Amino acid sequence: MNAQVRYISIVTERPEVLASFYQTHLAMKELGTGEHGDISLTDGFYNLTLLKQRPGLEEDGRLGLNHVGIAVDDIREVEARLEEFAPNADIRQESGDLHHGEYRVFDPNGIAVSLSTRAFHVPERGPVGFPSIHHVAYSVPKNQEVLDFFRNVFGFREPTSSWAQRAEFPDVRFAADGNTAMAILMEPSKMIARGDESARDIRYGLNHFGFVVTDMEAIRGNLPFDVGLGKRPENRPMAEFRAYDPDGNPFDISCAKGFEVDVDVWLRGTSAPAA
Repeated sequence: MNAQVRYISIVTERPEVLASFYQTHLAMKELGTGEHGDISLTDGFYNLTLLKQRPGLEEDGRLGLNHVGIAVDDIREVEARLEEFAPNADIRQESGDLHHGEYRVFDPNGIAVSLSTRAFHVPERGPVGFPSIHHVAYSVPKNQEVLDFFRNVFGFREPTSSWAQRAEFPDVRFAADGNTAMAILMEPSKMIARGDESARDIRYGLNHFGFVVTDMEAIRGNLPFDVGLGKRPENRPMAEFRAYDPDGNPFDISCAKGFEVDVDVWLRGTSAPAA
């Protein structure tokens, strides 16, 4: 089955501010705007949609990172796999417009996953350049169930880094789809108990996402002073830095470390692996 994460939604009171930030500092391009103020951006592969908070918005009502979407070839195959591996999972219609998928399912924690057979309206433009999104991360319970859901329903793989992390972080899992490294991190209560993340990094559900860049110093120099840029712990296998957009949504930046996007396949912004 050919299925890859190609969509991230953020709920915000000011889509235009976030759009300007990601366009100015991370080279994203506008795909289009909606009548309610929604704005969709792209890096050439992903659709990053900034949903204007409003009454009736089909989300959970809270601001910030909301959910991801997966591009699939055949919705019937997804339905068959859901029936086999997740018979209690509900599948619903979405609008299918620029800012949404055509369908929506829910993972073992009840978190939405949008589905699109139209690549979330991202046009084919040849090879994707950099900066580009290659990482999404959850902070949730039922980590193994979530991994099994993405493996069984969408054909994702568990990469080598996932097995390496289990020794130090028993709840942590990784999944990979060939373009994106998906981290399934411990739930917020366990993050708090460990005390190794700042308060602004402790968020249930879709926790953060990440870019690969080719020139770390140029990106860091281009970011505004108030993004809270900080170095990630050395024991983390992926991403060197974390920053925050104007709404406080966390995103990682990686060059030398990169992300393991498939089993033993690392995507880096430099040909040399991290030391």
